[in-house]
Amino acid sequence: MSPTPAPGNRQADRRSTRRISAPMTVVIGNAPYAIGDWSLGGLRVLEYSGALEPGDCTAMRVFVPTAGPGALFRTSGEVRRKDDDDGSVGVAFNDLDSVAFATLNRYFRERVLRGTL
Repeated sequence: MSPTPAPGNRQADRRSTRRISAPMTVVIGNAPYAIGDWSLGGLRVLEYSGALEPGDCTAMRVFVPTAGPGALFRTSGEVRRKDDDDGSVGVAFNDLDSVAFATLNRYFRERVLRGTL
């Protein structure tokens, strides 16, 4: 049985991993976008204005603020969902290399220690 959406939510959260709302930026093509939330499995791109549709794959550069060395990494992802109402797209990472994985883990721990999650 699927979870019941909370009042005001359009649908239940279908994600398999917990999302984090710590700020980051992603560059798709040559356009930078804010990331609304993210996990080690993927991210939600806010106000996306490109042509990607669910099922499309894309190369990305992810900028992680205050994470020290390795705060920029390249990866690719597949668009899993697109919300035409708010202009966001959900992108699942294809394969995070060890630098990307370590960078996201370090940023997550930093945010937990600061109490900002």
